[in-house]
Amino acid sequence: MAFEPPEPLNIADFYLGDRLREGHGDRVALHVPEGQLTYAQVERLAAGWASTLRDLGVRQEERVMVALPDGSAAVGALFG
Repeated sequence: MAFEPPEPLNIADFYLGDRLREGHGDRVALHVPEGQLTYAQVERLAAGWASTLRDLGVRQEERVMVALPDGSAAVGALFG
């Protein structure tokens, strides 16, 4: 069976929102150099980055370059 992504695809909602709606916010989502992050922690990081990008004038659908080392900041920026 082939994967049919939803249209439009929002990766934050697809990877985080679905897990949170399923009640898995306290489960480990990622292992990063700083330790483990739960789905809820990743969502909070993403919300913080989204807010920062919005405050800087970045609009939905605009692309930004992210150049961060592997870790929680990079994950937050990706989903934000």
